[in-house]
Amino acid sequence: MNAIIHTNNVEFNFDGSLESWSSKVSGDQLALAAKLLENCETLQVSARNAKIQLPQQLVAAWPEKIALAAGLPKNCPFGFDLRLSSGLGHAGTTLSIRWLKPSTTVPLSQAPTVNGLVVEFGTHTFRAQEPYFSVIEMVDQFNQASNSNPEEQFRIWSEIRQALGETVVAGVTDSFLRSLRVTSADSFTLSFETDENGDLQLAPALLTSAGDNLDNSLNKISALTDADQEIFVKRLDSLPSDVSSFPISGGSYVVVSERLQKALSAVRQLRRSSPQERKKAVLHPEAVIAEMIGEDNEDENQHSLFVETANYSDRVLDVAEWVPPIVPWIKVQGQEWIPSDTFGFRVGDTEIALTDDGLSTAIDEVELAIAKGEPTATVDGGKVPATEETLSSLRDLKAAIQARKDNGESPAKSKSSHNVLIIQTNFEDSAFARAVVGSRPGQVCLPDCLKTEPKKHQIDGLTWLQSHWISGSAGALLADDMGLGKTFQALAFVAWLRELMFAGHIEKKPILIVAPVGLLRNWEAEHEMHLMSPGLGDVTRAYGEHIKFLKQGKHKDGSAGLDMSRLSSSDWVLANYEAISDYQLTFGAIKFACVVFDEAQRIKTPSARMTHAAKALNSKFTLAMTGTPVENRLADLWCIADAVQPQALGLLKEFSKKYETVGAEASIAELRHQIWQEEEHIENGSPLMMLRRLKTQKLKGLPAKHEHVIRKEMPLEQANAYNHALAHRQVKGPAGMLGTIQALRAISLHPNLYGSGQVEFQPEKSARFLIALEILDRCHELNEKALIFLESLELQSAEQFPLILKQRYKLETLPLVINGDVGTSVRQDRVDEFQSRKGFDVMILSPKAGGVGITLTAANHVIHLSRWWNPAVEDQCSDRAYRIGQTKDVHIYYPMAIAPTSPESSFDLKLDQLMTRKKQLSQQLLAPPTITKDDYAELMRDISS
Repeated sequence: MNAIIHTNNVEFNFDGSLESWSSKVSGDQLALAAKLLENCETLQVSARNAKIQLPQQLVAAWPEKIALAAGLPKNCPFGFDLRLSSGLGHAGTTLSIRWLKPSTTVPLSQAPTVNGLVVEFGTHTFRAQEPYFSVIEMVDQFNQASNSNPEEQFRIWSEIRQALGETVVAGVTDSFLRSLRVTSADSFTLSFETDENGDLQLAPALLTSAGDNLDNSLNKISALTDADQEIFVKRLDSLPSDVSSFPISGGSYVVVSERLQKALSAVRQLRRSSPQERKKAVLHPEAVIAEMIGEDNEDENQHSLFVETANYSDRVLDVAEWVPPIVPWIKVQGQEWIPSDTFGFRVGDTEIALTDDGLSTAIDEVELAIAKGEPTATVDGGKVPATEETLSSLRDLKAAIQARKDNGESPAKSKSSHNVLIIQTNFEDSAFARAVVGSRPGQVCLPDCLKTEPKKHQIDGLTWLQSHWISGSAGALLADDMGLGKTFQALAFVAWLRELMFAGHIEKKPILIVAPVGLLRNWEAEHEMHLMSPGLGDVTRAYGEHIKFLKQGKHKDGSAGLDMSRLSSSDWVLANYEAISDYQLTFGAIKFACVVFDEAQRIKTPSARMTHAAKALNSKFTLAMTGTPVENRLADLWCIADAVQPQALGLLKEFSKKYETVGAEASIAELRHQIWQEEEHIENGSPLMMLRRLKTQKLKGLPAKHEHVIRKEMPLEQANAYNHALAHRQVKGPAGMLGTIQALRAISLHPNLYGSGQVEFQPEKSARFLIALEILDRCHELNEKALIFLESLELQSAEQFPLILKQRYKLETLPLVINGDVGTSVRQDRVDEFQSRKGFDVMILSPKAGGVGITLTAANHVIHLSRWWNPAVEDQCSDRAYRIGQTKDVHIYYPMAIAPTSPESSFDLKLDQLMTRKKQLSQQLLAPPTITKDDYAELMRDISS
């Protein structure tokens, strides 16, 4: 074999062929043969040829030992440094090479002659090895660009610096070049923000390639720091459109290719265009920019300039001002103590029932009376004081009702900009369904990082979720009963997804967990408990006080958003529902591998802004988790299903017509068969949308749960108040039904809560409180803990029931209280304190605030002093104690105040019977535990009989 160095390549000649020669060699030539075969494979040159030609640059990269084995000269021993003649980017500027004696900074007396791979010095011949071979060539390119295209010098210098490496650069350049940093970018992505008018604006982020994958493929990474990125966008707006280099700061520049330069010019043009044009680009960025620069974005022969790290989902139609949609097809009454379109307003001893229209009329009447100077105004046939206090109360009530209709959101108080993501609703004629993606990678198995041994039903749940993913499903609804470990199953599933990402089987994207803010700390705690490090990786918190570290822009000028690059590069993100609604323009533009909605009943209202924001998220897979998939009405189920598998249950109008009508039991049974996954069929066939297991069926290891309905005759004062309320109803007639129900409900808890005006609380006046104290006496004797669910904030106040309990049981401190006024961190602190205390203790909770998301297994007695109209909510309250981790038998108590004159028709008994029927029907089918107007009327007939 012999090697001949030509002008552009090195020729290797063999007797026979490279293949036959390589099979016979030994010693140092074995490494040479391996290198030649490797290079031929890279260049797709046949090893059966007798003559092989390799580019000089490839041979320059060979180790010296292999080059010598091929008969090539030894490496050049001389070093060199680089000198710039004048300012970079100026016409006439040149870069010169000064050759140095070996291992010194002393210049050679004369420069060697360089001819590609060959360096000649006197009678000596050497090989120009990498990186010097490439640098010498790039210096020539630099000097040729000096007159034709001076800006090209920035790009060439960036390549020289990259070829030499930072360590070598420090030794071979002058002080100016040493401090000059030039970054090259080969692609870009877009993040979206809002301008001072609240309209969408595009912000380009430059990317560069980095080959750090195991398979040597290229990753796209940010070319600039966060600070430099901000400066770059300003430079883009201010510099001419034909520049290829952008000064950043401190002697730093970023250079872009010609294609990227055109694309950035298009982005600059879009940034200056109308809000409508920018909106179009936000919704379809790659197509719009490709069209503007005259390229086909479907062309597979050229690398993509645009890397889609931010993009709204196909469901998003527009970005516009929020207008609550009208959903007229849901006719079922809401789940409240009074019908959803009727509101109670109390003036002195009088309870006035107002409709939504009546409330507006009442405000007008009071305003008019005040303007006329009249002492009273007529509201619903009754007289109310015409005062600013009355007017303020009515306005507050109207605001509260509107907030309830918006699922807890008050548009006037929303922090976000007025623009939101407008989605295809699937209400009546806007039919959106996720595109079928076909099968996905993955095998059913436990994730490697799982350190908690799952129970059988949890393995089945994980298998079901994995089957959904593998089959290409858009999402699933995990509706297990409280206490079966939905969070654990979800963590195991997303950990399995992360392992698929690490193995390179699926694209690496962040995972988003959305939950009520009070549960987010629990997600982190469960992550640490159940997953070995690194688990899901580093967490990004996007809620509460953590939001300020992600904020960009200001709410004041409507430009508030979150750091999209940080969120999109996160491993997993924890956010509350309010955050994804307030910052939906940011969250909606990020592609997530999976979105998990915990307590998914938070997105059950079709017309709520929060629900629309959740459905606008861009995710490969959506997992909804709730123990109450049908909380108020069957449309709750439709709405949650529409988030995980849009169109699976059809359009809302048709769904409501078919299932939310009288006599729909057969249709509901058919619906159950259609979507309800039977556990024994998980491993066979396509997975159905919803998996629901009841705790009583699955947790065989849990202690027993005993339910106690305890009756006690009302004390005299309570019985008199009760009879007075019934008599008032007889006088007022059918129109007084709702007011009477409110009165009986309050009196059955304590007579002072209705009409008396007394604030002093005396438990001996209430049958329910006397029962509760008898139960607590037994708990005290047993040295066990109890939870008391009590709705009245007045009775929860320190000087009322808590003080009586402290004195009666000689407690060191007042009993802990959790209600809507207790903040998230304080609430969790109180839970932790209660769980850790020894011996007898009591905690008082409001049903809505304490019924979700907390574990109180230190208690094994639960007293429902206030009956919540919805049995599903009441079960959630009981499940704070009866869940995994409970070691004692749990006792659930329902105190009943019995009217002496009509014991079997007492309000408490009839309410309990109604709720029991609703609960049983809900468990057997998918029937909502809704209390309808007919139920109210039936309840009143039963009480009055």
